[in-house]
Amino acid sequence: MTAPEAQWTVIESGVEVRTVAESAGSPVQETLTVATAREATGLTTVRVDGELDMLTAPTLISVVDDELDRGCSRLLVDLRPVRFLGSSGLSALIALARRCADQQVQLRLVADGPSVLRPLEITGLVTAFTTVSDPLDAW
Repeated sequence: MTAPEAQWTVIESGVEVRTVAESAGSPVQETLTVATAREATGLTTVRVDGELDMLTAPTLISVVDDELDRGCSRLLVDLRPVRFLGSSGLSALIALARRCADQQVQLRLVADGPSVLRPLEITGLVTAFTTVSDPLDAW
């Protein structure tokens, strides 16, 4: 799956930022926004905003796959703005973890609210990820 059209911006210190917004076509017109920032240090940050469900999870997977294909050594997925994390969103996170492991990329999730932490806890997946509440605590 190819990610929707992206807008690229280069900002200070060699950080590249890409923002992807996609309307999933549902009657609710849900939009998932995925913004990526790449640093010269090998860190890629992916910030996810919206509902991560069966309609939007493929967008996240596509964007992260693109970023991993470009190369990075550390991946930080910021889920703090996520308002809903469904089973397809959980499956997407598992797929991303497997891909990171295959490529020896360190993965960290940033989550601080019940909309993300509760599904991770209920399913037992909270132990499958290194999760922090502040991105500065990731490494």
